[in-house]
Amino acid sequence: MRKIACLLVCLLVMLALAAACFGEEQTGTVAKVTTAKGALKLRSRPDDRARILDEIPNGTCVLVLSEGSEWSQVVFGNKTGYCKTDFLTFLRGADPSILTYRVLRKGNRGDDVLAVKRRLQELGYIRSGADLTNIYNDTLAERVTLFQRQTGMTEDGIASQELQAHLFSDKAPVCTQTLPRVRFRVPQSGENRVICGCCFGEGCECCGFTGWITY
Repeated sequence: MRKIACLLVCLLVMLALAAACFGEEQTGTVAKVTTAKGALKLRSRPDDRARILDEIPNGTCVLVLSEGSEWSQVVFGNKTGYCKTDFLTFLRGADPSILTYRVLRKGNRGDDVLAVKRRLQELGYIRSGADLTNIYNDTLAERVTLFQRQTGMTEDGIASQELQAHLFSDKAPVCTQTLPRVRFRVPQSGENRVICGCCFGEGCECCGFTGWITY
């Protein structure tokens, strides 16, 4: 019985160690893909002729497991492979948690787009009366640019992973800038209109806008 008990204890210890190993998070350095244009190829081996596992969009952050002079081993999504080190800009002090975000641009849709809008609205970059959708439109790009301007980031209207990490942190500044009105063409009449960025033409008390204005 003692031998059986000892074997069971040993087995339990081994299983616990194995679980700990498999449950351990990968550690490394965050780096941003910075190509002249286009995506960066993720390959199965550090070789230009190796199989392409995926293509990493320019401006996307990855986790670098091993940094080499020519090739670096990186994690992109759920894939681990190799890419050219020359096309990586290392963010030595960045928290790997920024990798939970995806880069958002005009045309993107999803709950993460809506979350960005809600946070910008909370900070005053979008007026409280505006309706929010899950579409990354021109207006959102404009308001992201306002946030970038106030925080000293590159003003490109793209919600990068670093931007979102800062936006959702307790260090994100409230808006101190004048919010622009929204301009667009009304398809039914073909006339150019200016609408309030708060109520989007429905009329509201906070801005005093009571209807459509034709310019």
